[in-house]
Amino acid sequence: MKRLTLTFALAALLLAGCTRDKEFTTHSINGTQCFLLGYDEQMGPWGDTLGLKKTLEVEWPAKGFLSAAAERELMKLCFDDSTSANGDVAAREWLTKPYIYVDDGVAPHVETVDTLDESKEYSYMAVRCNSTHDSMLATFHVGIETFGAGAAHGIYSSHTLTVDLESGNVVRLTDLVSDTNLLCQAIARAIFDLDANKDIRECLFDEYRNADRMPMPASFFVDSARNNITVSYDLYHIQPYACGIPSVVLPIFWLSKHVELTPYAKRLFGPDSYIKE
Repeated sequence: MKRLTLTFALAALLLAGCTRDKEFTTHSINGTQCFLLGYDEQMGPWGDTLGLKKTLEVEWPAKGFLSAAAERELMKLCFDDSTSANGDVAAREWLTKPYIYVDDGVAPHVETVDTLDESKEYSYMAVRCNSTHDSMLATFHVGIETFGAGAAHGIYSSHTLTVDLESGNVVRLTDLVSDTNLLCQAIARAIFDLDANKDIRECLFDEYRNADRMPMPASFFVDSARNNITVSYDLYHIQPYACGIPSVVLPIFWLSKHVELTPYAKRLFGPDSYIKE
């Protein structure tokens, strides 16, 4: 039986008494845990025992930079957990719990092991999170990948969470634009009118090929130069699996012609990025 270990390495020099007027810092939460799931009946070509590997590679913000609500939201994105005391605890909880395949309502026997036989097919789950930041915003890029043994392909997701470093709160699209209905119309125009989104429009599901508005996106991020907002959709939402996760680029100057930016957005992007009234 392997004792679970998580390695915590500083990703940047932590300044004493870390507060929001200090430089933004993170620490790493890394870990791997393997399991053998034993079933009473054969589950496939691998027999009655199935391997599972879970992996974490996460950058977590130092204490004090995120509000409690923002940290819970990041925990939910990374670990599907919004109740743990902090990210380190949530990571440990996620890593120690196997993803269980239930056969006719009967859970398998679970054994924690050091390694898996790499010559045999096994299931895996991986969570990765890295961050970028400037003087005003920190953005967390969360990628999750799962593969069930015997499946045709894995399932993956990519989401971002943007936090205002002054308040510690999550920044939402409603903080940047005054009308989300107009935003959804603008996203459709950006797909069809802007060369930056050519790959998106060529791979849309039929129902969106002539759409005058798109659904609300799953997440977004602001580029480091603060020239664009890039919105993204979940796998299968507006495109087939083979086309990947669609991300639509919305240049700020272009976007401001189609939807009113909020005062917060105008302060964030600066007077040269939008049309002056």
